Amino acid sequence: MNDIRTVKEILNEKSSGENWVWESIIRTRTVNIISGDESSGKTTLMINLCKAISDEESFLGLTTSRQKILYISSEMSAKDISFAFERIGLKNTENVKILELKDDPLCLLEYRIADVDLIIIDLFIQILINEGKDPNSYKDINEIYGYMRKDSTFKDKTIILVHHLNKLGEINGSVSIGGASDTRMILQMPEGRQSSERPLSVYGKSVEQKDIQIFFDFASRKMSQSENKSDRKIDYELAYIIEQVVAKGSVYGNCQEVSAILKLSRYGRNPNSLSKFLKANRDVLAENNIEMFTERTSKERIIKLIHRSE
Repeated sequence: MNDIRTVKEILNEKSSGENWVWESIIRTRTVNIISGDESSGKTTLMINLCKAISDEESFLGLTTSRQKILYISSEMSAKDISFAFERIGLKNTENVKILELKDDPLCLLEYRIADVDLIIIDLFIQILINEGKDPNSYKDINEIYGYMRKDSTFKDKTIILVHHLNKLGEINGSVSIGGASDTRMILQMPEGRQSSERPLSVYGKSVEQKDIQIFFDFASRKMSQSENKSDRKIDYELAYIIEQVVAKGSVYGNCQEVSAILKLSRYGRNPNSLSKFLKANRDVLAENNIEMFTERTSKERIIKLIHRSE
């Protein structure tokens, strides 16, 4: 029974040996999860966090400690993720490794993650698929978490899993996904007309619950702590357009074609309204490094949107 200690002894040990990857949110050697709706900015948030950790900078007002990072992606290519890091100004580029996850089970990752401290798995559902696990099964989820905590490959690593929310705004799958995670982060899609601001809710077993307002700059892809400035709030639909154009680089075509590319169905039914909407917000587009050109042919109006990188 040599594990029995007084409360004082345990608290003293905690205060002297507590190590954080991200101050007051992510501890070292823990398994954590960030969830959000599709296109809410989960990957962008992780890329910004990795940049701060690699360059040992504060992020969202909280300090970080430098770690060797492996970013495992099942959605974006290694080249696209590298471009994203370049866009936000990653300095210590040799400290971040990227792995495109195909259909490899966890056991085959061993030789690739030996020399890293922090592992981002984006998306967690792909790991579950590769392992033949059911995300709604309590038993399957606990087996996966047990493996990541106890197997020699992972037990000394810090892991952040990127995952989706369900239609009820809860972590998708078994409730054990949240319960088994040391820290749970929920990145919410903005409501109303403030899509440049995104709330991040943090809670977990041994972290203080907090809500952080994030400002998302669509042009640079950088995330920072929001200062709640009214001039930073962008119309939701306009913000979505900016994000799509930045991602694509340029969009060209008549009003119907541009509406289809940007998946703005209501403008497809009334195409001239898209041109009017974009013209009315030309200044906001310019502030986000997007140039807009229009021309009228004998039959139709042509729109061209081009993102100019800084």
